[in-house]
Amino acid sequence: MMCLAHQSPAQKSRQSEKPVLSRVTTTCWRWSVCVTCLFALVSFAAGQDQTSEKDARTAKQKERTEKLLKWTREFVKETRVAVRGDGREQLGELKAEPVMRYSDEPRFISDATLWVWSVNSRPVAIQKVEVNDLVAVPLWTICFGSFAETNVEVKWSSGHTFQSKEPGWSFEPIADAEAPAERAAARSLQMRALSRRFAGHVVPVTQKSKVEMRLLPKPIYEYSDPETKLPLGAVFSLASNGTNPTIFLAIEARRDKEGRLGWFHAHTRMTSDPGELRLDDKLIWEFREVRHENWVHFFLRRDIEFKERPPKEPQER
Repeated sequence: MMCLAHQSPAQKSRQSEKPVLSRVTTTCWRWSVCVTCLFALVSFAAGQDQTSEKDARTAKQKERTEKLLKWTREFVKETRVAVRGDGREQLGELKAEPVMRYSDEPRFISDATLWVWSVNSRPVAIQKVEVNDLVAVPLWTICFGSFAETNVEVKWSSGHTFQSKEPGWSFEPIADAEAPAERAAARSLQMRALSRRFAGHVVPVTQKSKVEMRLLPKPIYEYSDPETKLPLGAVFSLASNGTNPTIFLAIEARRDKEGRLGWFHAHTRMTSDPGELRLDDKLIWEFREVRHENWVHFFLRRDIEFKERPPKEPQER
C-alpha cells in the first residue's frame, strides 16, 4: 500500500473528494426517498378520498333502490286483479317476486320491475312498474296488460281503475310444430325453439321508421300443468329497446277441437306505437297506435318519501 507521504498531489485531491461525493450522494438519495414517500402518501390519500366518494355513492344508490323496490312491492300487493267470465269472478294471485328487472336509459327509466298475476297456474295479467326520470317531476310509469282469455277488471290503490274491452290472449295453433314432448326438459326446449320463429317491428311515433324487435333469449315466465306437472306454457317477450318488453308472446300446450295436444300461441302488446308481428316471416298481427282494449298505462307522482298523490287521468305513453 502506498503511504500518504509518497502520494502525488492529484492522488491526494481525489482522496479528499471521496467523502464529499459520498455525502452529496447520500443526501440526494434521502431527498429522493422523502419525495417518493410524500408522493405515495398524497396518492394514497387521494385514492382514499375517491374510494370514500365511490362507496358513498354506492351506498346512496343502494338505499334508493331499496326504497323504490319497497314502494313497488306495497303498490303491487294492493293492486286487485279480477278475471270475469262464465258468470263468475276469480281474483288473480300475485307472484311474490318480480319476474324481471330492467332499465331503459333512452327512455329515462333507471329501474323497473315486472309482476305477474295467475289463476289456476295460468298467468292472467302482467304489470310494469317503472322509475321514470324523464321530466323534472319524478314519476312512476305503471303499465298493465291482460293475459286472460276473458275480460279483467283492475283497481289500484292510487284510485285508478281499468276494465278491458276484449280478452288479452286469443290462442291460435302453430303450424308445422311437433306434438308436445312427454318429458319436461324436451318441452322447454320445444317452446324456446318455437319462440324463435316469431319476429316483428314497431314504428315509434318519434322517428317514423321501423325498429326491429329483438326476442329475449329466455322466457320471462313459465308455468306447468297442475295435474301432470309438465311444462304447460311460457311467456316470451320481444323488445324494441334493450330488454324493456314491447310485445308478450305466449306459447302453450293445448288441445284442439279434436282433443289432440298441440302447440298454440297468443300475444299482447305494451306499447302505443304501431307495428307488426310475424310467424315464419308471414304477417299474423298488425297493431295500430294507442289502443287500450286490453292494456293501459298511467303515471304517478314520486318523491323521496313516496307520499305524492297521483293524477286521476291516464296520460299517453
